[in-house]
Amino acid sequence: MRISVTVLILFSLSGSLWGGTGEFACPAGKEDMMKYFVMDQSRRSGSFLKGSANSIYTQVFPDQDFAAEGHWFWLKSAAGNGFDVKAFNRDRIFMRSTELTWTDNTSFKRFERDLPIAYRCVAGGQAGPQIQVEDTTFRYFERCQPYKTSNLGTAVNDFDAPQLMDVGGNIGQAWTRVLHYHYNCDQSFNNCADEEQFYLANGYGLWQWKHYRKGVLQKTTLINQIENGTAQGNLPCKNSYE
Repeated sequence: MRISVTVLILFSLSGSLWGGTGEFACPAGKEDMMKYFVMDQSRRSGSFLKGSANSIYTQVFPDQDFAAEGHWFWLKSAAGNGFDVKAFNRDRIFMRSTELTWTDNTSFKRFERDLPIAYRCVAGGQAGPQIQVEDTTFRYFERCQPYKTSNLGTAVNDFDAPQLMDVGGNIGQAWTRVLHYHYNCDQSFNNCADEEQFYLANGYGLWQWKHYRKGVLQKTTLINQIENGTAQGNLPCKNSYE
């Protein structure tokens, strides 16, 4: 049986090959960006992505593809050491918190207001609208308690149109959108000192991360080997994720 490449591309971009159902659906002609940010339910129930510097174990709350609102964990080791918490609702997807001390999940940084990074529904095959964020204030926590505040200047987030990329590892090609998270920008949302790039594959989630400072690559990690396993660690501070 022969299926044209065009048909396969349309299915991939629209998400029609996506496994699982949920109570939320984007309007006609738009696709749910959660499909790119997190590993799909059928995979994440027993698999994770292993990387060169850290791994990614994905846990979504509520555990379905996808609810109207909720949050998810990117745990960076089986023990739960290292984590990012992100949130979502019908309108947008947000950054919420991240680890502070790698081996101590009672220490973390959390935005005072969830920082929007992408719109939830974006036209199929198109880039997402740019998001400018004026207030990036965040708090430092130790033993689950806040002890000081700081900020990241202003922030600008761009979300690329999907491209078919070679993920490598044991995944191969996958439709990928790249989130460009610019921060430490000036009051006019220009001259951003830092940029983090998140490579997000439909059905797999984060498979590559890069950090640039003043245009120079500082760090990068490749997370492209899907393996069996689940994380045993947890986040002990409810205020790191709720």
